[in-house]
Amino acid sequence: MALHVVIMAGGKGERLWPLSTHNTPKQLLSFGLEKSLLRATVDRTAGLTDKEHVYVVTNTAIADKVHEQLPDLPRENILAEPIGRNTAPCIAYAAAMISLKDNNSVMAVFPSDHLVGDPEGFTRALRFALDALKTYPHLLITLGMVPDHPETGYGYIAPGEILFSDEGFKLYKVNTFHEKPGREKALEYMEEGCLWNAGMFLWRVDTILEEFRQHTPGMYDDLMALRASMKQGRDKIAAFYERVESVSIDYAVMEKTRNAATIPAEFGWNDIGSFDAIGKVLPPDGHANVVSGDVVLEESSGNVVFSSGKKIVVMDAKDLVVIEGEDAILVCPRDASQRISALVKKMVK
Repeated sequence: MALHVVIMAGGKGERLWPLSTHNTPKQLLSFGLEKSLLRATVDRTAGLTDKEHVYVVTNTAIADKVHEQLPDLPRENILAEPIGRNTAPCIAYAAAMISLKDNNSVMAVFPSDHLVGDPEGFTRALRFALDALKTYPHLLITLGMVPDHPETGYGYIAPGEILFSDEGFKLYKVNTFHEKPGREKALEYMEEGCLWNAGMFLWRVDTILEEFRQHTPGMYDDLMALRASMKQGRDKIAAFYERVESVSIDYAVMEKTRNAATIPAEFGWNDIGSFDAIGKVLPPDGHANVVSGDVVLEESSGNVVFSSGKKIVVMDAKDLVVIEGEDAILVCPRDASQRISALVKKMVK
């Protein structure tokens, strides 16, 4: 079976403001690394499928910038959403597009803004998932990250019975999905063997379309109208997005289906969800500071400092975030950086 890769790249990245903005969200940024998060995500799939089978779903505002970063992808494989409607419509749109070419193929879905420290481990996990789908073609497989601390910013997956194993990997039936917990509950989930929900999926195209039909019949009907219009060479994408509900794939399908399965995986995954997270995964200096750009530090430790052009001088400071963006400067304690998204929403009201 052919593999088609879908990369979701329509997010706003508000938790990393003011570096990440509406016009240049975090998936287009490199954060001092060699490649942007989007480019790195695409390159991780290079050994799995051809570029003609890689699709990026983004928003109309940044579609041209996505194309500039990914000139090796066919332009028609960059699917632009006119309105953000969360992950379920995004995945449905891509599935409808792929089904016109190969309805029996496998579809892998990845967010565009994650870091993977062990790309080879990532590839091995995907190859195991592809093998598992040959035996269990009806399953919706999600990669579950083995937690190393009680994270409150992620949802959790509770695995059940083992369905399939090979080469060090195991495929489990999913018992249930848990919402983002408090710290005590997160510790409890870890002790129970739960996994972080990383939002990475593999399934057959015909399988996910059938799951949409069963669990979101209204969306499915609108999707089939969109698919018919694409088949006839007409574009009704705007009509689909105007009508469709804004809902995540977890709420729309994964928490309702009886066919969810998970593969525990460890390949240095991080969703770069805050500047504190960046401080934990990027290389630090000798005093645990993570810096980018023109930065001078004096008697300071544990800081995350990014300069976009101006010299930033930090003195006698500990565990701060200091970020120079295009239009604003952010200063806050590292442990407050998870609240930046809420602050951004207040400012735009």
